[in-house]
Amino acid sequence: MSEVEFLSQVKMLAGLRAGELSRLAALCRPGSCQEGERISAEGQEADDLFLIKQGAIELRYELPGRESSSDHTLSALGPGEAWGWSALVPPHVYTLSAYCTARQGSFLRLGRLALEELFETHPRIGYIFMRNLASIIGQRFNAAQDELARMQGFDQVHQW
Repeated sequence: MSEVEFLSQVKMLAGLRAGELSRLAALCRPGSCQEGERISAEGQEADDLFLIKQGAIELRYELPGRESSSDHTLSALGPGEAWGWSALVPPHVYTLSAYCTARQGSFLRLGRLALEELFETHPRIGYIFMRNLASIIGQRFNAAQDELARMQGFDQVHQW
């Protein structure tokens, strides 16, 4: 599958035209991971947004003095999903750590500075990208609220 074909399946990029996806594909840098590997760390400067091609990623909070585990997972993501949106939102610091949970995984990196430059020169791409990002952030926030409510013995808060 070509990069443009893959990008056309990424939720965050829904609504972009083929030519716009080609511009994004030109900015992508490939990456891979192994099970248990931490790809980005909570508190680290957020320079990249990540798009999952293959495998699974867990977004976890870190507890001081403790090993990371799936018990600390706030979101589990799969192919076509993204993480690292902190790269596009000041203060540009990752708020969770990303761990590979598949035997092998692959992803694409989009650098913050390259994306900002693209959005400046092609505002439609930036608008659609950020509109989709806001929707994803809202969904994750609602899911986190629902999980917190369940932990306190309540049914879910949101009905989608």
